[in-house]
Amino acid sequence: MKGIPGHRLPGAVNILCVMSSFVYAITRILLTTPLKLLYGMEVIGAENWPRRGPAIIASNHASNLDPCLVGVAFPGQIRWMAKAELWRFPPLAWLVTRLGAFPVHRGKADREAIRRARELLKEGWILGMFPEGTRQRQGRLGEAQAGVGLLALTPGVPVIPVRVRGHERILRGGRPGRPRITVTVGKPVDLEIEGLSRGRAAREAARRIMAAIEAL
Repeated sequence: MKGIPGHRLPGAVNILCVMSSFVYAITRILLTTPLKLLYGMEVIGAENWPRRGPAIIASNHASNLDPCLVGVAFPGQIRWMAKAELWRFPPLAWLVTRLGAFPVHRGKADREAIRRARELLKEGWILGMFPEGTRQRQGRLGEAQAGVGLLALTPGVPVIPVRVRGHERILRGGRPGRPRITVTVGKPVDLEIEGLSRGRAAREAARRIMAAIEAL
């Protein structure tokens, strides 16, 4: 497991990070064998995973299990940007918080979520995001949200595209299935963008990320 970034943090924050890493490691161990047995998970392009942070992992999204699938495929800890609705149920809120996730309000520009994401990247973490913002049905890909492009243009932060396949068939017609799951990891997205305004550059970055995911 990837440990806490090397810089020193204030005592209370450092303790929370230690707890987060511990809970994440235990949860990952508990999930790995069942997910691999159920879905025969295969990771393609594992050599492209970032060896250290800061970095952004950008994955397509078709199942509520996607954070677990990508989290098991990646050999370290991912700090997920997760939908704020998960924090409405106290036991679930407790778990996802201790797993290192933080909320984002979908459908609007959530400046607090962007601020938190930038803070984590500055601290050297691996940030996990679903650029489409919400689950896409039938394995289709949607458009990336604008905020994704803003984060992607953070200097010195590579964006790693990931495409999960088979996850849209985990639950079909209200009944669970056992599809074969593959997680394909691509090389960092080319985000060298010049001559555009900040807003247009962010939109172009978001477009390139989704194009890189689609190409996998």
